[in-house]
Amino acid sequence: MSGAARQPARRLQRAPRAGRIHLPSVHIRSAEDSGYDYTEDLYLRTDRVPAVARVIELVAIERGAEMLRRRTCDELCAEEWDALLPDLPLLLDKGNPDALTLMEERARAEWERQLRIAARQEQACAACGCSETRACSGGCVWATKTLCSRCV
Repeated sequence: MSGAARQPARRLQRAPRAGRIHLPSVHIRSAEDSGYDYTEDLYLRTDRVPAVARVIELVAIERGAEMLRRRTCDELCAEEWDALLPDLPLLLDKGNPDALTLMEERARAEWERQLRIAARQEQACAACGCSETRACSGGCVWATKTLCSRCV
């Protein structure tokens, strides 16, 4: 067999209802107990205007001690939600190794983005945490030196 095949994921019986969806958390550590924790939650609202809010939290750990906690919040545009929907059954399939692999990829990308922000190689919005490489869902531009156009 060439390449690893994805484990079959259970199917979503219906569209997710309003409420919180906690995606699998990622905890990366080295032998020196340094690394990061990554959590991503989606909050679905089905009131007058359906919406999906995303909250990402990244915690940097150095020798077992918390060094940095960064939380970003945004609202997914329809295109981002549509792109995530096919992976949602996999991500909600507890114990599926492919779900962890997918979340590790998301965590690694966020970790690298946060490293660039900490090194002042990339600017981040002081209110929502968007940046040049991860703009607000649906797009934004810099309105001031520290705030994006969605947060002013």
